[in-house]
Formats: sequence, C-alpha cells, structure tokens
Amino acid sequence: MTRSIRKLTLLALLAWMLALGLTACGSSNSSVSGGSGIIVAKGIQTPRTEAQSGGKRGGTLTVLNHTDFEHIDPGQAYYNIDYEVIYATQRPLFSYKPNTFSSPSPDMASEPAQVSSDGKTITVHIRKGVHFSPPVNREVTSADVAYAIERGANPNVPTPYFMSYFSSLQGASKATGGPFPGITTPNRETIVFHLTEPKAPIVLAALVLPLSAPVPEEFAKPYDAKKPTEYGNYQVATGPYMFKSDSAGKVLGIGYQPGKSATLVRNSNWNPATDARPAYLNQIDINIGGDPTVIGRQVLEGSDMVQNEAPAQPIVKLAYEKFRSQMEISPGAGDHYIAVDNKQGPFSNISVRKAFWAALDRIAMNKARGGELVTNVMTHFIYPEIPGFEQAGGLQGPRVDYNDYPEGNAAVAAKYMKLAGYPSGSYTGGKTLQIVGSTGSPSAEDAEIVNQTLKNLGFQTKFTLVDSSVMYSKYCGTPAEAIDVCPSVAWGADFGDPQAVLDIPFNGKNIIPSGNNNWGLVNDPEINQAMDAAELVVGTSARASAWAQIDRKLVAQAAAIPFDWDKQPSIESKDVAGVGDLWNTGSWDYSYTSLK
Repeated sequence: MTRSIRKLTLLALLAWMLALGLTACGSSNSSVSGGSGIIVAKGIQTPRTEAQSGGKRGGTLTVLNHTDFEHIDPGQAYYNIDYEVIYATQRPLFSYKPNTFSSPSPDMASEPAQVSSDGKTITVHIRKGVHFSPPVNREVTSADVAYAIERGANPNVPTPYFMSYFSSLQGASKATGGPFPGITTPNRETIVFHLTEPKAPIVLAALVLPLSAPVPEEFAKPYDAKKPTEYGNYQVATGPYMFKSDSAGKVLGIGYQPGKSATLVRNSNWNPATDARPAYLNQIDINIGGDPTVIGRQVLEGSDMVQNEAPAQPIVKLAYEKFRSQMEISPGAGDHYIAVDNKQGPFSNISVRKAFWAALDRIAMNKARGGELVTNVMTHFIYPEIPGFEQAGGLQGPRVDYNDYPEGNAAVAAKYMKLAGYPSGSYTGGKTLQIVGSTGSPSAEDAEIVNQTLKNLGFQTKFTLVDSSVMYSKYCGTPAEAIDVCPSVAWGADFGDPQAVLDIPFNGKNIIPSGNNNWGLVNDPEINQAMDAAELVVGTSARASAWAQIDRKLVAQAAAIPFDWDKQPSIESKDVAGVGDLWNTGSWDYSYTSLK
C-alpha cells in the first residue's frame, strides 16, 4: 500500500452528514470554489484561501492527534502526519507551497534544475548558507544530498518509493546504500543525476519527496549501519524547526516519546534569508493518543490548537454546524474506485465493464462517505489539483453514455449487457463473482451497494468483507487470488504529476505477484505503450496533455469504475490562523500556521 492509500483510510465519514443540508453546496449563495471547479461549502476555508503571509510571530501551537507517527526519519517517512513534521524540520531539493500541487519551488536547491536535451541528466545546484542543526552545525553540501538519496537503497532504512521513482538512475538496481554511478557531486554545490533512459521528468518530480532532504553521512552512517536504522532517533535538521534533542542530537525520549508526544523547537542554525517559509511559531507541542471525539471538541472549543489528522465523524458534523470558520476542506485529496478483473472472467469483456459503470449509483456511493461536503462524483481518473485534470474532462468527465448518469441508468446498463452477448440485458453466464471489500464505515456501505448493483445485473456473488490491510495484501493485491471485484480501492499521488496517478494502478508492466497495486490487472497494449511514451514527455503542460489522453483511453476501456474524488476536512481553534497543505490533503503546515 502506498503512503496515500494508508493516508486516505483516515477519511471515514457517515451518511448522516447528508442531513446537514449539503444539497445546497452547488448554489452560488452557499458555496465557494476550492479550485479546479471543486465546490466547498460557504464559510469553510481551503488551502487556496488561507493567507500565507502576514501572520503574528511567536507562541506555541498545540497539536492534538489520536494517531502516532509511522516514521520521523526523512528516508522512511511516507504518511501525511509524518510529512508535517518532516517538512518543518527538513528541506528537500524542491517543495510545494501550501496552495499548490502542480508547481514545486526550489528549496534546498538554489534554482530550477537543468535537464539535458536527451532527458538522461539532471543537474541541481545546492543553496548556500543552509546549516545543519546542532550538533553537526556545518553548512550543507551536495554530498549530504547524495548520501540522503543513496541511503534510500539501504535495506536498513528502507525507502518505500526508491525503486518506483529512482530506478532509472545508473546502478540503482544494485545499490545497497553506498555511492552508485547514478549520483555524482562534481563540487560542494552541485549534484548530478545520471539516468539509463530519458526519464528525467519523473525523477525530477520525485525530488520533492523527503528522501532528497540532506543527511550528514558522518553523523548518520553509524545509525544507518543498524537494522533498522536509528537515524530517526538521533537526527539533525535543516528546516526552521527541529525535534527537541540533547547535545548529541538524541531525539528519542526527549523530543519524541512514541505514543505520547513530540516537541518541535526552533532550529538555532536556521537562516530565514535562505528559506521562503515564514515560520511564525516558536514551538509546536504534539500530543499523541486520546479519544478522537474528545480531541476534536478540545480543538474546536479551546485555544492555540489544531488536529493534524482527519477528525472523527461527530466532530466533522459539529464543526460544520457550529464552528464552520474553524474548518478547512481540502480538495484533491485522492480518489476511490472499483477495481474489476480486466484479465479474466466476465469483466474481461469491455461491454460488461461499461454496463457495471452505467448501472452504479455513484451518488449513493458518495453519500455513504458524507456527500458533497467531503466528496465529488468521480468521472475519470486524474483527480482535482493534478495537472491533466481539466484536459481529461474536469468535473464532468468524458461525455459517454455509461458516464453520463451518476445516479445509475438501468437502460444504458442493459444496452451494454446485450452488446456483451446477453440478449436479456442481464448476465446469464453462470460465473459467481468473487467480491472482497473492506470492513468499517464507509467502505462496507460502498461494498454493499456494489454487491447489490451486480446482483441487479444478474450476477451471483460471493461477498466478503475483511480488514482493509487484509483486503489489499491477501486478496486485491495478489493476482493469483483471482478476485473479480474490489469495491473500494484508493489512490493518491506522491507528487503533482499525472504519471503518479495513472502509471502504477493501470500500467501492465507494474503487475507483480504480491503487493500489486494494479488491482484490476489492467494490461492494455495500447495504453501501456502510451504510458511508456508519456513518461518521456517534458514540461508540465505537455505532460498534462499526454497523460490526459491516457486518462481518456482508460475511460474508453472502462478499465475501472470510478466513484469518489475526496475532499478532506481539518479543524483548528478560533485563535489559530491555520494554513493547510493542498499537496498533503490539507494537513496544517507548521511552517506557515500562526496564532492570532
């Protein structure tokens, strides 16, 4: 499972949210735009509307979270809660401003990268004047960035996305944590990436991830020699904040007590002249644990507090009804769709896939997730805030009859069943569909809707609900299990590039025996070839156009059945001027948030 899949499971909202009058969200008197045509209820903030400057300096922000971190080591972090402390304490080569997920800015880099004409070489110059926090203290060099990325191949670290995005670096496939030919540092201020094939766009896009944040080898290497690495327990920072630590850089038990708390303090070596982050706060105290409903009420009714994870269902309801100005909704938080087996069984027939798409009541599916407050009906695969979304059809999506009726259309479904060879308009093939969904609300409700829709089409079903992790690891992510339908799989991009949305879930070359994320076993030669070509396209606009065409091909093939684009809620106290990160599902950004 990717970072984004785990992250998206935090959003679990119930159908009773519809009672809040959300059907009015589409009117100009009760709503505002969240960007990309997304409608957000009036009076609710979005990362696009929050001021990134002009905050008051000083004070301590208290964060109340039920959930603990997964990893605070930048080489391992792959979770939205992890990311908010990582990006406050570390500086990757490039990063996104809070209000964008399409235009990264130089961060540890001093200027935009230089890409060779053949797309096989990327040159990045390192910003001068950035120093590591105590006890290292010295200025950052290109060698520190090289070591940071090299350690991603160290089995003691390990980095979940290293091979996904950096496999085209020369020697990456054989790297074990030390230097390899794909990364060179000709001088202290330059790092060069050498690729075996012209895939500079995807490597460059991945340099916004925490793996590219500099790590001093002389300090970290002894910890990286342990299995697993202990660098997260003894670490240094380059950002405006650092984990509170002792004189040796020890964080564990001081600035981070697992399951209990974390404390971020000012990095005494941070130079604001080198950084665009305003870093208003003096300190961030993060409390871990406690009942989610109690935590949410404390934030809404208290002072100087935020919750940096999806709040509990009753708290979303309370915030919408009584504390609307303290609520943020972030568009572009990922998607949910139904994976169907394109390789074998009834859904290997394109007309059967189109019939299912036509029959599904996507509005009912979204109502189970909370309706228009936190979802939009999904009509294609590139989601809002990702380049290519508008080119692929925007909110409306491609105008094809099986996509035109979000509430479902039995007549259109019957038409496609007849085209599939079932004259009655219903399935008569005798195959019992294997359907494996996830327990817990709202996934279980969505699975029930899917199961009933397929029964209405004439199918016999074997319907099973299991824990989400089991659904992915044992069933939907294991092709040998031959699951016909996975009712509610989720995806979110690691960075703002359409390849990060479409490639892994829908490219046939990414089908693997276990841990497979191409859940529908989509392996269309024309689409695979188009993806191979699009990987090499350079430029945001050109890439958006190329991948939007692939999106339209996926819709034309009905490769999966889309139903939900997520909008994620966050909450803050009345005296907090929170700024959320659009690129990270709206999680509050500690380097831009301030107290009023």
